[in-house]
Amino acid sequence: MKIYVQIGDDGSVTAFSTCSTADVQVDAEVTGPLHPEKISGYKLEPDNTGVNHLVFDEEQYKAHIKQEQEAAALAEAENRLAEVSRDAMLDGVDDDTALTMAPLYPEWQTGQNYKTGQRLRFGDGGFVKVLQDHKSQADWLPDATPSLYAVIANPAIEWPEWEQRYGENPYMAGDKVTFEGERYICKRDNVSHSPAELPEAWEKVTD
Repeated sequence: MKIYVQIGDDGSVTAFSTCSTADVQVDAEVTGPLHPEKISGYKLEPDNTGVNHLVFDEEQYKAHIKQEQEAAALAEAENRLAEVSRDAMLDGVDDDTALTMAPLYPEWQTGQNYKTGQRLRFGDGGFVKVLQDHKSQADWLPDATPSLYAVIANPAIEWPEWEQRYGENPYMAGDKVTFEGERYICKRDNVSHSPAELPEAWEKVTD
């Protein structure tokens, strides 16, 4: 049977057809069945009369498949390296820097295993840090579960609303808050109670 093939720049067969087209113009003789899914295993071998024969070479096909698998594995490894490097960079910055890159962090979802220190987007512009390992639940929303999440405040807001803080994210001396409509400055480190609960740890700003 006569068949028409397309030859790549390296001399490999890249397509074949039972009819000649603008792309497949090189004619060849072929015996036996054709396997289009194994096209990378075919090559042309001219005989002593100059007639091309389309021949399947199993070793050539296996070598091509191995090369494709190695290329795919390398691409996957490079993608994984990029992900690891990206995650390491996002995990390694402080909270203020992380806030400037908030869109790069994942969004909070239910049913996820979160680790201490992870940062997450939540709701309409919210940004939180995980305070302890846990599996997220629909009734443990980040903005309503201060034992599990600490809201990372926007430094552009000078007097953010006071929030209950636990664990590694207490208020420190000099921190500013708004509590029940009044402004306060924290007077000492490691404060987790409100100005109402621990007034000696807060200085009310009157002017």
